[in-house]
Amino acid sequence: MSKVINQHYVPQSYLKNFSLHNSQVFVFDKLNQKIFTSHVKNVASERFFNDFPGDATQLKKIQMMEELYSQLEMKQNRFLRHIKKKINNIFDLRFHHNKSEKAYLTNILTREQRNDLACITAIQFLRTKKFRNFLFEIQQNQVTKTLISEILEQSSFDFIKQFQVINDMQFNPNQFDWIEDFIVEQSTKNIDYIYKDCLSVVHAKFIMTYYDKVAKIFDNHIWIIGINNTEQHLFTSDNPVVSHAHLSSNGIASEGIEIVFPIDGKLILIMKDKLYFNEYIDRNNRLIILKSNDVDYYNSLQVYNSNRQIFCSQNMFSLAREICQQKPEICSQNII
Repeated sequence: MSKVINQHYVPQSYLKNFSLHNSQVFVFDKLNQKIFTSHVKNVASERFFNDFPGDATQLKKIQMMEELYSQLEMKQNRFLRHIKKKINNIFDLRFHHNKSEKAYLTNILTREQRNDLACITAIQFLRTKKFRNFLFEIQQNQVTKTLISEILEQSSFDFIKQFQVINDMQFNPNQFDWIEDFIVEQSTKNIDYIYKDCLSVVHAKFIMTYYDKVAKIFDNHIWIIGINNTEQHLFTSDNPVVSHAHLSSNGIASEGIEIVFPIDGKLILIMKDKLYFNEYIDRNNRLIILKSNDVDYYNSLQVYNSNRQIFCSQNMFSLAREICQQKPEICSQNII
């Protein structure tokens, strides 16, 4: 496999579902609030985004994650095409023949298909630049730094004590404090290096460790497929799997959480917590028809939760512009 320079954190094959002629997408950039068209190969990507630093791994494994994503995306593309065709066939048969009530009684996904889509959604949720920023923010959080510092201080203290016993020597208080401070300082620098210069490694490790757990959490929610029959197309973004907390906690397993993943401009996967949304249990794995206010709501989630850019197959960004004007704080620059 030749070396890949421009690497996507949202697959091109997925972005094509929101494009004109499988190539060009309309882009709304939150940072400068400009609208333009771009080829899907040039958005939701970054130079060497998935590459491991050469000094952090074997040279031949630098693009290991990019190669893995390439294999996954081919399977994902075939799967989503099949699912879209299946959903559209159900919609056409039921709704276009005056049998709309039966569509609500039709199970959309098989158990295997649901498992596959849960994994696709989980990996997409975790692999974006916004999630990488989140990992960086955790490490930069003062509470986290204080906890790390306390752990390092205790470890350093224990190490020096053990060193004195093994070598039958005794440092005076000033020497002891200087050695302890030096160990903590150097260890902190190493941790900062790992999180800044090796963040792609940390990110990849997190994805490989937790994607199946995230998929199981998603799968445990109520699943609804929304059909958009309005003139306004659904948005996606550089962070397509987004959530909204209807109660206080925004955790993906929290009561009151709603998670959405647009499939294309006309289809969207909606996942709802079973406790708070128990009135939707009879709609699990079924279709619903979205109204205009539903489409605006789900599009607004893409605007609020995107890292920087929102995508659509049409130049229909009046809602995005309005939100950015009302909430300029969501349009700040990326942290890394």
